[in-house]
Amino acid sequence: MLVELPAGAREPLRPLFQDFKALHGTWEAALSANFGSAVADDAARPTAALVILDFYFLAGDASAHAAGELVARISPPASIAVSGHGWEPLLRECWGDRLQLHERVAFEAAPSWDRARLRAQASALPAGFSMVRVDAPTVAAFGELDAALVYNFPSHEVFLRDGVGFGVLHEGRFVAGCSSFTIGGGKLEFEIDTHPDFRQRDLATATGARMIEHCLDNGLEPCWDAHNPPSAALATKLGFVNPLPYWSYYLR
Repeated sequence: MLVELPAGAREPLRPLFQDFKALHGTWEAALSANFGSAVADDAARPTAALVILDFYFLAGDASAHAAGELVARISPPASIAVSGHGWEPLLRECWGDRLQLHERVAFEAAPSWDRARLRAQASALPAGFSMVRVDAPTVAAFGELDAALVYNFPSHEVFLRDGVGFGVLHEGRFVAGCSSFTIGGGKLEFEIDTHPDFRQRDLATATGARMIEHCLDNGLEPCWDAHNPPSAALATKLGFVNPLPYWSYYLR
């Protein structure tokens, strides 16, 4: 039988994630802050667990008695990250050909950042564009650029209290933005979005650089996990290091 672990009671899950290199800012927020939900086979001494946020994280021993029940808890469509290859047979047994492999790339924060380069990247905006920090009057419009910028927070008020966002304005509307997809345990997972009509203008670079500056100024570790080659290229451009390709899963 699975046990729900409310926010504040998930530290026993940490050993299951010790080798989990993927999306470490996201699962850290679920373990140490008020993000997502979690179930495990035991509240005090879990051997396998499922953490649910934007991703489904399967962690621990895939041969545990409750592992199949954890896999069955996934609700498609879903993006899935796992702690080891042992989970794939269970996933395929449950979901068959609806399960697709997807390569992602995990990055690490630079051991030292070039602050002058970051400042130059953040300020390199075309004429007619300006960078602002998202505040109460602008947060709704920021979320309209892409819901993923704010949807992990239960309300705009909570986002403004606990998270942070920087956006590029053009003619009174947001055309690019970078936000705290999640934040917790001293880590901030990046979310960057640019309106299709305004790509290839280094607007994503500018917002990403500004967010890294914010992290450095506030003792936060910037976290980046790339879902496609352009995202990986942007991470490298901003200064993230040690790219680690890995396989995740998408459930149709």
